[in-house]
Amino acid sequence: MSGRFSLQPPYVVATLPQPIDHSNGCYVVGEVLGRQNGSRKRKRSELAIGIHGEGVNLYDIPSSRLITSYAVPPQSTFTCAPCSTRIRISKTVAERRTYVATKTPQSCVTLFRDVSPRSGTSTSSAVNCKLDQPAADIVYLGTVTTTRTSDATASTDLLVIKEDGEILCLDGETLEKKWVSPATALYLDRESESPRDAKVEFAHLTNAFTASQGILKGRQDVMATFSEEVTQDGFNPDILVLVTSAALAEDTSSATLQIFTLPRRLTSSSLKQSVDCLLTAKLTEGRASAATKRSYALHASTGTLQELSGNKLSSYDLSQTLPKVQSVMSIPSATSFLRISNASTMIATHSTVGVYNPKFDSVLATVSLDSMDTKAGSKRRRVSDPSDDSSKPDYNLVAYFPRTGTTVGIYGKELVAVQIDSHHDDKSATSGLLIDSLGRAIRQKRKGSEWTEKTLRLDGLTTFGSYLPGSIGGGDPSLSEDFAATDKFVSERDVEGFEGVMVSKLGLNTSNVSAKTTVKGSVGSAKTFVDRRWVSYAIKKIFSWSKDGTESYQLSIEFYPPKTFAWLLETGNLTVANIEVALRDEVRASPEQHIPHGQLVRAIVEVDPELELLLALLDSNYMCAEDLLHAIRRLMESLELIGNASTAQNVLTNDEGQALTDGNVEDELEQLEAEAEEDLRLAEYQLGPGSGVRAQALSVALAKLYAAPSTTIVQALQTTLTGQEVVSLIYLLRFELARGSWTSRYLDVGLLDSPDEEAEVLNSTILLITSLLNNCIDAIGAGGWLAGDARLINGDFYESEDLIRSLKLEVSAALEGIEEASYLKGLMSEFIRYGDAVQKALPKAAKSNGEEDNYAGKKRKIAPVIVPLSEQNVPVLPLGLKVEQQISRLRVAAGGEVQRRTARDIGRLKSKKVGKYSLERITI
Repeated sequence: MSGRFSLQPPYVVATLPQPIDHSNGCYVVGEVLGRQNGSRKRKRSELAIGIHGEGVNLYDIPSSRLITSYAVPPQSTFTCAPCSTRIRISKTVAERRTYVATKTPQSCVTLFRDVSPRSGTSTSSAVNCKLDQPAADIVYLGTVTTTRTSDATASTDLLVIKEDGEILCLDGETLEKKWVSPATALYLDRESESPRDAKVEFAHLTNAFTASQGILKGRQDVMATFSEEVTQDGFNPDILVLVTSAALAEDTSSATLQIFTLPRRLTSSSLKQSVDCLLTAKLTEGRASAATKRSYALHASTGTLQELSGNKLSSYDLSQTLPKVQSVMSIPSATSFLRISNASTMIATHSTVGVYNPKFDSVLATVSLDSMDTKAGSKRRRVSDPSDDSSKPDYNLVAYFPRTGTTVGIYGKELVAVQIDSHHDDKSATSGLLIDSLGRAIRQKRKGSEWTEKTLRLDGLTTFGSYLPGSIGGGDPSLSEDFAATDKFVSERDVEGFEGVMVSKLGLNTSNVSAKTTVKGSVGSAKTFVDRRWVSYAIKKIFSWSKDGTESYQLSIEFYPPKTFAWLLETGNLTVANIEVALRDEVRASPEQHIPHGQLVRAIVEVDPELELLLALLDSNYMCAEDLLHAIRRLMESLELIGNASTAQNVLTNDEGQALTDGNVEDELEQLEAEAEEDLRLAEYQLGPGSGVRAQALSVALAKLYAAPSTTIVQALQTTLTGQEVVSLIYLLRFELARGSWTSRYLDVGLLDSPDEEAEVLNSTILLITSLLNNCIDAIGAGGWLAGDARLINGDFYESEDLIRSLKLEVSAALEGIEEASYLKGLMSEFIRYGDAVQKALPKAAKSNGEEDNYAGKKRKIAPVIVPLSEQNVPVLPLGLKVEQQISRLRVAAGGEVQRRTARDIGRLKSKKVGKYSLERITI
C-alpha cells in the first residue's frame, strides 16, 4: 500500500435486477449530467443503468438510493450506455430527460421525460423514434447545444452515432430528425479506408474551449477555422472526438483519431449535413484485428487518451502535433479501468482492484475482491468451485466521483463501490511522485519462450524493493541468518550480546561508558556507510506497537540497549518515519494506520524521566511541529509551568461501581515509600544538574519550532495543546523576553539590575520570541480572547483583557529598548570606527607586544576599564578624527632581509609626514 493512497474494502451500493436473458444479458451504465438554464453541464453523483429486457434504473450513489426507473419491452436489448440529464428550469421546477438506444430488432431511440415540481406530483412521458432499416447499431448518445435556426429556441438536441459512422441529430424533445451526416463524411480524407470495412469504437463530446487546453493545445491553425474567437462563457461550440478502426490485410487493423465540428446553422431544408473534420491522426497501425475487447477513456482538458486492449493499457499524449505514446503497462487479467488523475489509474482484474501509476509502471494500492465472493449467492458457489477464477464475475469499473473519492463498478448483479483515501493533500496525492513508486513495481510473469541468454544472467539478482527500509532480510539468506542469531539475544534480554553484534554492524565505539554518558557524543560510528537494514532491525527490536490497558495502540520501548539507542539518537535515525518503516506490519494492522504524534516523546520520557534522552532526541533528530509541542509540554510540566487539568467536583456515588479489595498494608507502604524515594531523587536531580538539561532542551525545542512555517505552528498549537497550555507557553515566552533584558531600557540612569550570567542570548532571539508569541495568540483566536477567563497556571482565572494589556506593555518596552539601542549605535559608531582604525594602524610588533607575552607564550586578557559615573563634564573624543599612521620599527632590506629601523630613518619618515606649509598664530 502506498503512503499516499489506500483503498477501503468494497461495499455494495445496490443490487441490480437480473436481465431477462441470464446467459447473454448484461448492463450498460451512463453518467448523469445536471445543469441550469444558461450554465455549463456538471457531473452528478448519479448513474443511469440499463438492464437488458428490464428497463433503466437511476441510482444516487452517496445515499445508495433508487431514484426512478423506466421499463422497456422484454425483447429489447441496449446497444450503448443511456444518456440522462437533469435540468433546473426554475427554482421550483426540475426536468429529467433520459435517452436510451435499444434494438428490438429494429434500432429505436426512446426519451423518458419527468417534470418534477417542488410541490405536487411529477408528470412522466415517453417518446419513441424508430430508425430506418437497414441500420447499424447505435454506439453513442450525447446531448449537444441546439442547432440555431430562425424558429428555434435555446435547448438541447440529441446526438446519435452509429457503428458505421453515420451521425444523426434529433430534437431533444420530439426526437425528430434535424440533420444527418452520412458515414462517408468520416472518410473524405482517408482514401485507403472506406465505410464498409471501418467502424466507430469510441466517441466523446467536449467543447472547443476545453479542447484548446488539451487535445488542440497549440494548434492555432485548427482554432482559426472557427468563425469567432472561442471563449469559455461566449462562443464555445461542441466538438466530437471519434476513434475508428479499419481492417487491414492479414487480420490486422489500424486505429485513427478524428476531431469534428457539428453543423452550426441549417441553411437549407435538406436533412443531409456533413460534419467538418478538424484533425485526423493515426493512433496505431498493424495491431491485431478485433480479437480482443478494447475500451477507451479521454480527458480532453489534458489531452490524454487511454486504451485498454486485453492486458495492455496504453496512454497517448494528444497535446502534441502527433499522438505520442506516453506509457504502456501490462496488467495480467485486466478487465476494466478508470482514470483517477494524471498520474494514477484504477484497474480491475478478476480478483483485485488496484491504483497504478502508468508512468513508472508501479502499483500504488490494491484491495482484494474476496470479500465480495463471500457475500455472493450460495447458489453460484454450489454450482461451481469458489477457488476457480473462471467462475467469478468480472468487476467492470464504470464511474469515478472525485469529490467523494468513490469508484463504482458492477460485480455480477451488484453495484459495488470502492473508497479511495488520500493521506495527504490532493495536490501531492495526484502529482505522481517517484518516491511513491519505489519498490512497487508490477511483478510480471514471463513466458518460457521469452527467456534468453541475456535474461538468464539476471537470475541471481534481486529487485531494488528488496533493499528498501522495511523489507529487511528479503532475498538475502545470510542476512536472515544473522537476524535469527541476533534475535536470541533479544529474547534472552542479553544487552551485552546484542550490542556486541551492533558494534560490528553499526560501528559503535567500544569505550566503557555508562548509560547516562552515551547521549553526550561518546558513542560514535567509525563506519562511513551503514547498512540501513540493520538500522531498521535495531529500531524494530527496541520499539513495539501494541495495545495498552485501554485497548488503544501505543508506542513503547520493550528492549533498551544503551549504546545502540544512543547511536540512533546521535546519528539522527530515531525518527517517527523510520519507526513506522521498521514496524510497518504492526502499524498497518492497527486502525490508526500510522503512529500518532507524541508517542515517541512519551516513550522516551517513560524510560528516562531525567530528560537527557529527550534532549538528545531534540538535538539531532527531525521532529514535526506536533511532536515538538509534545516535547515542550513535557518540559513545561517538569518545570511546573502547567497546572493539573481541571477536574469536575466530586459527586456522591453511594459507593456504586467501587470495587474494594483486601491487600497487605505493609506491601502498600513499601510501594509508597519506594515511589516517594524515586520522586525525591528526581526532584534533587532536577533542582541540581537537571535544571540545565531541561533549560537546554526547551531552548532547542523552541528554536526548532520557530523554523517551521507560521501556519503549520498555529495549526499544531490548536490541535496539540489546550487553551490553558497555550497561555502557559505565552507566559514562558514572556519570561524569556524579560530574562534576556529585552524589556530593559539602555538609557536608564537609576539603579541598574545586575544581568544574569546565564542569560547570554543572541540578538536573533528576539525574532524567535516575538514570532512564537504571535503564533500563540493566533492559535487562541479572536473567539478565544473575546470569550475571556482563559484558564491559566495552577487553575487560576485571569481575564484576557489584563493579559493582552500586559503583553502590549512588554512589547512597547521591548520596542523602546530596540529604538534606544539603534540610537546608541548611531552615537557609538564613530568611536568604534576610530578604535578599529587605531588597532589597524598599529604596527605588528606593537600589537604582539601589547596583546601577547612572547616569552611566556600565553595570551593576556585585556580587562575592561571601569569609569565611575559622574555628572561633571568630561573631555569628549572629537568626531571625525583621523588616525595617524604609525611608523613600523622594522623594514625589509635588499635581498628580503628584515632589519630594525635606525633612529635617523624613523626621524626622516616623520619629517616626510609634515605638510609643506605650516602656520602658527599666537593670540594674546
